[in-house]
Amino acid sequence: MKPVIVHVVQHLKPGGIESFALEFQRAAQPFFDVHIISLENHHVKDYWHNIDCGKKFIHILDKKPGWQANIFMQLKTLFEQIKPIYVHTHHIGPLIYGGIAARLANINHIIHTEHDAWHLAEFRPRLLQQLIITLVRPIYVADANFVAKQVKRLMPSLNPIVITNGVDTDKFKPSVLNKNKLQQQAGLPSQFKFIGCAARLESVKSHEVLIKALAKLPNNIALLLAGTGSLQAQLEQLVLQLHLENRVFFLGHISDMTSFYPLLDVFCLSSNNEGLPLSPMEAQACGVPVVLTDVGGCKEAVCRKTGIMVKANNPTLLAQALIRSLNQKSNHSPRQFIQNHRSINNMIKQYLSLIQLELRCKLC
Repeated sequence: MKPVIVHVVQHLKPGGIESFALEFQRAAQPFFDVHIISLENHHVKDYWHNIDCGKKFIHILDKKPGWQANIFMQLKTLFEQIKPIYVHTHHIGPLIYGGIAARLANINHIIHTEHDAWHLAEFRPRLLQQLIITLVRPIYVADANFVAKQVKRLMPSLNPIVITNGVDTDKFKPSVLNKNKLQQQAGLPSQFKFIGCAARLESVKSHEVLIKALAKLPNNIALLLAGTGSLQAQLEQLVLQLHLENRVFFLGHISDMTSFYPLLDVFCLSSNNEGLPLSPMEAQACGVPVVLTDVGGCKEAVCRKTGIMVKANNPTLLAQALIRSLNQKSNHSPRQFIQNHRSINNMIKQYLSLIQLELRCKLC
């Protein structure tokens, strides 16, 4: 039997943390049985058909808004049945429920990864998290140097270990077909160069800045938007106001992102806040250069030889950066940066080394 690892997440709607857990599960599958426990049920079956390993290792609880004491016992029972070598929690809710339940189930090893520190800026969430960390005593990890610095500033007693996110370079890779052929198969017009963005259509991602930047670019440049969210109607209205309806394509949720990135000439994320985003790393693994706003840990996700950073919330500067990226001539592929510094296999090895180190320390 393979060793077992458990990830506890709030939900499995599309997002960075959810992609982290699902990709971890898939990449580690040859060596570990990786179970994912989602506290909430948000019709997650809608997103399961693209998972190519271990649906039987996904467990969906039905936590409702607010505190729910029975979740602790549900998790404890699951942990006792699964018998993981460690429990890995993501964000504050899973830390509270998963961390306490793991201790109740006498699980010795708990890892908590901080993917951002926005919630710690407020006193009450920060105090609650500090209390839970003191109680649960997890190995505390930040997924970017930026996040670690934020945590250290807000909670000086903590000293996070930094393990940067990684992507699967065997899964995300350049297509053997050329862009024109791929775009034809996708039913896209052939006259455009394509900028692409994969992100939830929510305010933090600042899609309106990217759309306004597109309005400043030549007419042979178009935009592909992958993702869904509450701002879709508002963004569609902006597209109409700017007369860009023939140059902006809302593609909705894409279950297999390996079919999206190779369509692009450049990938762009115009967010006003980020942790360490996965989508630009996936794009670069496919050989696509990126333009990102200089927020959060974005710098840590970008190949310095091919990527461009730009000030947030400035459509003019973003348009200039996109033109530079589209026109740049380079023999260097951003894929090399991902293979060398942001691979998922290296990330998994680093997480496992934390447990091995703790085991060795306890034996000393």
